[in-house]
Amino acid sequence: MKRILLLVFTAALLSATFAASPAFSQEIKTVTGKIINKTTGKPFDPATVTIYTFNTVGEAQDALKAIQETGFFFGNLEIKPEADGYYETRVSETGALLVTIVGVEEKVLEKVNYRIKIDFNILGGNILPPSIKTEQLTEPTPIEGENEIQGDTLIATSAIPLPDRFGKTNARLILQPVLFSAETSDTIRYLRPRIFDGDQYALTQDRRMEYDAIDNDPLKKFVDTTLNLRADSMIVNWADKIKLPDPKKGYYVQGYLQMEDYNTIYYNDTVMLASPRSRRPLRFLEYSFDQYNLDHDKYKERAQKELRNTAGNISLTFLVNKAEIDSKDTSGLKQLEQLRSDLLGIVKGDGSRLTEFHIKGISSPDGSYASNLKLAKSRMNYAMSQITSVISRYDLDRIYHTTKAEVAPWSAVADILEADSLMTQAQDVRDIIAQYPNSHDSQGLKIRRLPYYKEIISPRLSQLRTITYEYKYEINRELTPAEILDRYENDQDYRSGRKKFALYEYWNLFSMVKDKDELFELYKRAYNDSKEISGKPWALAANNYAVACLQRGIVDTTILSSLINPGRRKVNIETKRADGTISSVINPDACVANQIAMLLMSDNYSRASVLVQILPNTEQFQMIKALTMCLCGLYKGGKTYEEQQRNLGYFNVIANSTPRNKVVMSLAMRNANYDKAAEAAIADLPQDDPLTDYFYAIIACRNAERFSSSGDAFSAFMAEDEAVYRLKSAIAKDKNFYHIAETDKDISESVFTVVKEDLEKEKNGGDEQ
Repeated sequence: MKRILLLVFTAALLSATFAASPAFSQEIKTVTGKIINKTTGKPFDPATVTIYTFNTVGEAQDALKAIQETGFFFGNLEIKPEADGYYETRVSETGALLVTIVGVEEKVLEKVNYRIKIDFNILGGNILPPSIKTEQLTEPTPIEGENEIQGDTLIATSAIPLPDRFGKTNARLILQPVLFSAETSDTIRYLRPRIFDGDQYALTQDRRMEYDAIDNDPLKKFVDTTLNLRADSMIVNWADKIKLPDPKKGYYVQGYLQMEDYNTIYYNDTVMLASPRSRRPLRFLEYSFDQYNLDHDKYKERAQKELRNTAGNISLTFLVNKAEIDSKDTSGLKQLEQLRSDLLGIVKGDGSRLTEFHIKGISSPDGSYASNLKLAKSRMNYAMSQITSVISRYDLDRIYHTTKAEVAPWSAVADILEADSLMTQAQDVRDIIAQYPNSHDSQGLKIRRLPYYKEIISPRLSQLRTITYEYKYEINRELTPAEILDRYENDQDYRSGRKKFALYEYWNLFSMVKDKDELFELYKRAYNDSKEISGKPWALAANNYAVACLQRGIVDTTILSSLINPGRRKVNIETKRADGTISSVINPDACVANQIAMLLMSDNYSRASVLVQILPNTEQFQMIKALTMCLCGLYKGGKTYEEQQRNLGYFNVIANSTPRNKVVMSLAMRNANYDKAAEAAIADLPQDDPLTDYFYAIIACRNAERFSSSGDAFSAFMAEDEAVYRLKSAIAKDKNFYHIAETDKDISESVFTVVKEDLEKEKNGGDEQ
């Protein structure tokens, strides 16, 4: 008996195991197919079609129920077909696909059941919404769809129901959408028109255009062949993705609607296709930009042979009436020795060559002009011999050198007196000069007779007994970091920018100068100088300059643009010199990342979304990539399973970055489950923050809409009352939320209207009696 029971148990266990094996062995497969309008035999407008992917049939059935009860469902795994109706997705072998189309009542759920190709043939969108009765319509009445701004793009949809006998088979409908500014009502631009022809009109038009409608009918290329105009009631769907000039501002779309037959325009009106009320799902996302730096050592610039000028003065004390230096003048002798040492270093230095040397001797004006000039020449020759004594005759013969002697004028004495605040004495000297303008000796005779000459003037004459020099040299060695820093700190010509540093000098200064404001100016100078030298910026200077701008909130997308080529789908494409340093680079990764930040700051999301695809998928760039893709709306859905998983990854990176972002990203998904997640996450936000109240108001508005769609009027009323309370609380704390709610489609019009009326009553002193 025990043996029989054991056999029965074993057989039952094996039977259960084999019966369950398909479920355990199910795999994710690629499923493809086409979605075709059964009425026309052509694809639907891809913008109106959504394909939801579910790995279990139960999930698909729950989603279908939600759509039927509430009118909408938003999931992670949603895709759009191509223009020809083709789609491709990844789904479980035992999962399901759910297809919804704007303007089409039928929602199609199809079990995968191990198939790899599933086509959909769906009856076209000719059914009016239940809230609109055909007999009540007397003219086209647009039904605005779910307008949403993603990045710098307005995604707008609208459905225009046409009453019975409004259209005709021998007529044409022309819809010309126009984008307007909500602030000024100025026309921004005309959008792509939509043309719908009746079948008889199309045939007749071909004949009238001599079967060359493409050349003879300028509207032919805009004709939508998926839907024919007819006498029965129908819905004309309009959808567009509109690039906005400034996504922070408000916009609306009006359509000029015109219907005509062969003879006349029988209907002409303006309709609202998209109101200024739009959803901006990531409006409250909080983020900052990391700064990305290039490797300082990899981008070192080499020293180049260049001509350098050096000038200076030596104040030497000579023995009276002699061309001989006073041995007591230790300071002058020290200066002379330093000059000799500098010249010797250049002449004997590796990679340097003295090319010019010029010296001028100046004597004081005291005494005879002729004798003073002769003495100045003697002293200059003496100084020249002393200075050049360290240079061999061979080298000196190959150096262009000149000498010059002159006597300082008495006006120089007046200048010295004025500098010492001896204004009266200075004026006396100038008066004498004016009295004898052409006679140096007569001037000297009169000045020496001044009563204070020996006490005040004579001691100051030594300041005019000087030797000035200038020399030029070529050098092909790097200055030491200390020399470069000394030049930056002490040479006003270089510090002020009147003279330019070599690029390798900038390279050294970048690591030695610590003051951020000074570094900002150095980065800017190096950036501009490098463009002047080679026609394009030095990558290190450009990137440092861009980072400094980002830190200051300065937006300039031109700084890095010439270093980036979006057509090259890689970063760090380098050309190196023989010594291993980089001579040129295309798409330096740090430059690409910083340029993306610049583009996002300037609201150029479309351009940023292109560049972000160049960056590698590394941890370093994870945040900038996720942020860019989310701001561009790529955080849900996807055409393939890989895209869906990638977008979900972007969503998670940003959602987990801050408590507020968890709320923002959850609300952006716009489905009941994520709304619950958002409500739970709000508990981690400051409860006295007006934004917290605003988040609660959004959730309450959505709950009210769901309750209303399911027929629960009481719960809808209570949810709407909660939304009113929360919105008023947010506005009381920050008046800006009034203007935000006014154009925010996440706040229902009914809630905003109640809040607006309540605030007006409070402003007028209470309820009206």
